[in-house]
Amino acid sequence: MLKFDELLFQKTGGQIGKPFEQAIQQIGGFEENENIFGSIIPLQQILFNKTEAAKAVFQEIKQYWGKMDLFTQEMFRSSNIDLQNVQKTIDAFFSSPTGKKIVFEQALKKNVFDFPQFVEIVFGKKTNYAKSITKLNEIHVYKIGKKYFIHILYNQKLDFWHYLYAKKIFSVFMQAPLNTIQNPLDLMNQFKQIIQKYMTKSQLVATMNSFIRSIDYKNPRSHFIKELHLLNISLHFMGGKRHYKKLDKLIAEVFQTWEAGEWALTEKEQTLLSYILAMDGANQKNTDKTITHGKFLIQNDRLINHAVELLIDYGDILPNLKPEPEALVKRYDKNYLEQIFFIVIDALVKKEQFQDVLQLMKEYEIASCTNIYNFLNAKAFDRDLLLKIEAGIQRDIAYIVDHSHQHIMQSIDKWLRQYQQMESPFYPVARMTSQHVSNLLKALFATEQFELFEQLMGIYKKYLVLQDDFEDLRNFAAGFVQK
Repeated sequence: MLKFDELLFQKTGGQIGKPFEQAIQQIGGFEENENIFGSIIPLQQILFNKTEAAKAVFQEIKQYWGKMDLFTQEMFRSSNIDLQNVQKTIDAFFSSPTGKKIVFEQALKKNVFDFPQFVEIVFGKKTNYAKSITKLNEIHVYKIGKKYFIHILYNQKLDFWHYLYAKKIFSVFMQAPLNTIQNPLDLMNQFKQIIQKYMTKSQLVATMNSFIRSIDYKNPRSHFIKELHLLNISLHFMGGKRHYKKLDKLIAEVFQTWEAGEWALTEKEQTLLSYILAMDGANQKNTDKTITHGKFLIQNDRLINHAVELLIDYGDILPNLKPEPEALVKRYDKNYLEQIFFIVIDALVKKEQFQDVLQLMKEYEIASCTNIYNFLNAKAFDRDLLLKIEAGIQRDIAYIVDHSHQHIMQSIDKWLRQYQQMESPFYPVARMTSQHVSNLLKALFATEQFELFEQLMGIYKKYLVLQDDFEDLRNFAAGFVQK
């Protein structure tokens, strides 16, 4: 156990909270002026030179994984390792002159060293155990300038070790220049993941905002500062009403700060910000804002092209269930692309830009569904394609109700009895689908696509109608005729 960690553990008995903060100050910690995350641990207690760091990591794994016991025996057996030679192989590794170097290089390369990595290095085999069930959990290693940041997680009092890890990360960022920190965004995300267990969503956003602004103030512009700005925006987007109100200002600052130069916003980053602005426009019922940013995402398939990267970096923001372009009856808010078409079409209808809606329906299956798309793009009128729309919707309903297409009529009967009831599990699907289909019908009526309008209207009244949407649709049609 590292000296500072051991002393802190003894003083607190593995507790966090007030005893934890007091103990840090008693053994050399100090308060930070901005009151962001309590006491700061001095860097000399956190950072080590290379020799000290490699020795600490090696000794720790030798102490806990260097002897086969009841815990490790089961892990080795599950990995098809010959138990007769396990201890001999382990002893040979720890007595090898290169063992320490191999372990440290592996830990530094991946920034973490755990039991599966140990097994792979020593035995050349992968273990089925994701984590160690011994007292040692894992060791984190990062290079900070010419020194090394080490934190050891133990399985006993794991909350204490996680919280101490967050405190160390915070202390590093508050004292070390950002350009000296290895993988700073990874460390920042680990800090966020740890502290969110101990805070409300609002407290988390406030803490991260203050933390990021402090780092921003102390460091020159860089790619990593920009990444932290984007992280801060994503947290505000998910942080509730009070923080959500600050989005426009934060995004405007980012566009102004990173408009040009070496670290100018990439198209991926512009896509992220446009997605947030489009959703904000929809939430605020700002149709112009929704259309502007929604169309930016749709054009040139920007959202599709950057989706994988965005899901990796900002997975909390984009709803990412598998898209269902063949389905018309679904929750449009469960997939980011379906969600964008839903809000853009709704905004276009409100602005009476019906030709734009029709164009989206002709260009993209996901704007309506595969059967409607095929009908609109047929070279000549095809009644069979028109009739397929209802069959497709019946299959959608059957799958939603019973996750199967085997008993379609029974599933539809169950749907019809329940979908209009607000307490029904089918109501959220019906609510979104009714709104979307109503918007499609308005566009089809206004653009004189009467064959498709009549077919879809019949289906809507038969399976999907919700009274308020239907009344709105009827009033729209009457008003449109009068115009």
